[in-house]
Amino acid sequence: MNVQILALLILVSMFVLASFLSINLGILALVAAFVVGVGFGGLDADAVIGNFPGDLFVLIVGVTYLFALAQENGTLQRIIDVSMRMVGHRVAAIPWLMFFLAAFVAAAGALSAAAVAIVAPVALRFAAQHKVNPLLMGLMVVQGATAGSFSPLSPFGAITNGLLEGRDLPSDPMGLFVNSLLFNVVAACVVFAVFGGVSLVRRRQREQVTAPTGEPALMGPGRGPGAMARPPADLVGTDDDSDAGAPEEACGDDRPRSRTSDAVHQVATLVAIVGLVLSTMLFGLDVGFVALTLAVALTLLSPNRYGECVKLIPWSAVLLVCGVLTYVGVLSEIGTIDYLSELLTSTGSPLLTALAACYIGGVISAFASTAGVLGASIPLAVPVLEDGMLPMLGTISAIGVASSVVDVSPLSTNGALLVANQKSMEPRLFFRRLLLWSVVVIALAPLLSWLLFVVLL
Repeated sequence: MNVQILALLILVSMFVLASFLSINLGILALVAAFVVGVGFGGLDADAVIGNFPGDLFVLIVGVTYLFALAQENGTLQRIIDVSMRMVGHRVAAIPWLMFFLAAFVAAAGALSAAAVAIVAPVALRFAAQHKVNPLLMGLMVVQGATAGSFSPLSPFGAITNGLLEGRDLPSDPMGLFVNSLLFNVVAACVVFAVFGGVSLVRRRQREQVTAPTGEPALMGPGRGPGAMARPPADLVGTDDDSDAGAPEEACGDDRPRSRTSDAVHQVATLVAIVGLVLSTMLFGLDVGFVALTLAVALTLLSPNRYGECVKLIPWSAVLLVCGVLTYVGVLSEIGTIDYLSELLTSTGSPLLTALAACYIGGVISAFASTAGVLGASIPLAVPVLEDGMLPMLGTISAIGVASSVVDVSPLSTNGALLVANQKSMEPRLFFRRLLLWSVVVIALAPLLSWLLFVVLL
């Protein structure tokens, strides 16, 4: 048995063990990275450690720390209240609001992961508070970010069009963007239907029927128009083992605070969040470091209040994701990824070459940087594109969509951000269910994008 197959078997074994034993998958992955890399792959310890995703670590820690402060001082609650006033008591509209917000941020020039990092904490906070399935809310955010990620202003769009122009091939930036947008809108409709969106519509209808005359169904005593009351348990479409109703852990001191003090901290936090968005969209600054810097600045405003909020960073989720990605990096170092690529591209048919490029982009992007995967998977189809054997826009759209839509994987940056920010489901259960959905997406999305854009159009 060669080392590539052994490494894949160990990867599968880790997931099985972590599913049945109370042990962090990230710890298993770090140990496996050392054993496989040093013991079988001929790497040294420094090479193994070099695969630790430091950029992702900073991103998750920075964003979750900033939004932990926003949670503590009531800023997230204020954002949720404003969102609810916008949509009234149409709870089913909230996932779509988050979808289009993430799509706008990504289309305006932010990386897909940056859009998710900005929108997901608010969306998942809403899901926890109002007992909406966190998978529904999180996946809608990721689909939205993916929908906007191939605009002419976005990094993915720039990478893809740059690759074509570098080979003197015609590019169609708006066509690529529209194809990606439409595919992800349809994917979001599927997510909405599968993960309880229809039940949210029914919840509103049933609550309106049973509400007292003259009082909106989702208004509680003392609430303004559009403010949400906690829905009855029998109308909830989430998991039985959800702990959404449990009190959330607090940080800092518990001394009474004035409304003026809270208002000042909330304004400062909103300025920080807006600054995070603008620094990403306009200046291309690193989201993780900017979020961490802003969080530290807020903490310095009131160290006694915020000093303990670092405990709210989901360290177990950080360890899980970073550990697994370290192991995936070792797989790449010892040639396992190249081994899979050769298996997929061992064909002489143009259509099958395009299909193989879609699957290579989809499978690898579920574990690695989508931007890097685009640079590796698109050139696979260039020879047949140069010969005019495949439709140019359709083939590039299929590869781009297949490489980006799989970012729902909890082993990618976007999926990892969902794991780190959701509060209404046991983390390992959420991770397993998100992983199961990503397996379905990895299996079907490349095939569907190939059929739609290459074969049919």
